Amino acid sequence: MLKMIIVHGPNPMDGVDMEGKCTFLTVEKEEQHIVTLIGFLKDHYKNDPNLQQLKYTHPIQTASYVFTRLGDAVFLDTSKPNRKQGTFMMPESMTEKQTQAFLSLKNTLHDYQDLRIDYDIIYDQGFFDAKTLQGQGLEATKVLATYVEKRAKNNQK
Repeated sequence: MLKMIIVHGPNPMDGVDMEGKCTFLTVEKEEQHIVTLIGFLKDHYKNDPNLQQLKYTHPIQTASYVFTRLGDAVFLDTSKPNRKQGTFMMPESMTEKQTQAFLSLKNTLHDYQDLRIDYDIIYDQGFFDAKTLQGQGLEATKVLATYVEKRAKNNQK
């Protein structure tokens, strides 16, 4: 079962350049997102003391936010039994390779009825705030291209 996707930016993983590649985190049984992510961090970011400090008691948004600060985009599958849905937490900017990888996820996420993208994320005294784009229904994956277009327009200003 798909749990999370990390769309890697310029931040190396295990000392390897992963820019523009996606890591798919899946689980066989029901497991909280934070357990999956912390296990992944402890295995692959051993030299990053900030990531190693994250604990299973942290909210998943906090751990995902740390990834966005490193330049990675994170997708959290939040599906319910009869509805496929998920949320992206986006970094401040994306590289060209990363953008192409992000757009290619349309094929992976085509059966999701609800996709949300949180961007321009602010974390202040334990509270998150963000701008949000959301796509629902059969055309939910159009939100991926809409996000890229919106960011490109903002970068031209």
